[in-house]
Amino acid sequence: MSRGEKSIANSNHTGILPGREQRLQQLTKDIEMFYNSEYGSNSSLYYRKKALAREQTQAAVVRCNSFPDGTEVVVFGSSANGFGSPNSDLDMCLQVPEGVTLAGEEGMNAMVKLAETLEEAGMINVDTVRLTARIPVIKFDCVVEIDGSKSTIECDISMQNPLACINTSLLYSYSLISPVVRVLAAVVKRWASRRNINDPSHHTLSSYGYIIMLLHFLTTHKVTSNGRLETVFKNNGSESPLLLNLQWVDQRWLQSPPGTRYLEWHHKPTTPYTTMKHPTESSYVVNTYFLRTNDEAVLTAVRNKINSETSNPLPVGYLLAAFFRYYAFQFDYKKYVVSLNATCHSGLVERELKAEFDGWKSAGQTLSVEDPFEEFYDVAHVLTNFNFQRIRKEFALAYSKIASSMLGG
Repeated sequence: MSRGEKSIANSNHTGILPGREQRLQQLTKDIEMFYNSEYGSNSSLYYRKKALAREQTQAAVVRCNSFPDGTEVVVFGSSANGFGSPNSDLDMCLQVPEGVTLAGEEGMNAMVKLAETLEEAGMINVDTVRLTARIPVIKFDCVVEIDGSKSTIECDISMQNPLACINTSLLYSYSLISPVVRVLAAVVKRWASRRNINDPSHHTLSSYGYIIMLLHFLTTHKVTSNGRLETVFKNNGSESPLLLNLQWVDQRWLQSPPGTRYLEWHHKPTTPYTTMKHPTESSYVVNTYFLRTNDEAVLTAVRNKINSETSNPLPVGYLLAAFFRYYAFQFDYKKYVVSLNATCHSGLVERELKAEFDGWKSAGQTLSVEDPFEEFYDVAHVLTNFNFQRIRKEFALAYSKIASSMLGG
């Protein structure tokens, strides 16, 4: 835990009955023990292995001689966004120098040559099946050795994928704000994996989808002055959300006196530096704006503001139960979609609007998750109706188990 972050184990809240508060404290400690055992000091070894795998891949790209000078292998996804487990796959993409394009048949030929070079470099299980995908991908296993011990890292590398890198930066900025965010994400991902509901190839939701659901929950809920957890849309006070919405928070609020009403932009800022053409959808322009907390001054301002506004944070066990309850019983799947564009000013994003502008399903009840930057893309589009009902039942089961344990059951 870094300087400026509050401990999650010592959190307490006067709105919780004493007997249940003790059980919540124990649940919170158990959660923190799980996180430390999985993501603690031992995890540094896994990241060293991934760094070696990236270096070996970079060397292969240079030897391939099919890419422009200065082409870099960039890590994105769970290994770089602050929410990945130490043993997660290594997602990489090729970033060509600014002003250079490598697409179409030329790009495909370069990727085919890279696959051959990877095999020559000792990579195993090189798989080119997805080279014909919207974004061509090569999957392979990289053998690395540290202190005489060999390990195999599952990798994939794609053609230039700028939006994936920007998305990684957004999630990383969220992960830096508070240990609560990272810990909750780790528990939710483990829960989804154990319940067998996080595999898109089997028509369930990806881990990335669950992270967006968690961020949506945290950015749309607040703790009121009387200790109640409610949505930010009931804006009858100055309380800020549990987690600042980095795409919408007005930076002027960070410098305001304590107690100042939480401020969000009515319109997301747009500048030449935050606007880019979509790499594959030529008619779509992406607004990549968000508050980047990887800047130390910005991160300090965010943490200081949160600490000044939150005198008595809820235990992480309580937040986990509330997260499960929200998606089991409270979220209206028929009317709304899960989105980080849900703000105090505009409210939840309506399904009818997504159907009108982006062609999403408007009828029936199902889970839809809007991508933070590719807003036309439904992260949950692979879900079948059966699996949606199954996932919702899992949310309800998880909440009921925590609630039962709080009651001494």
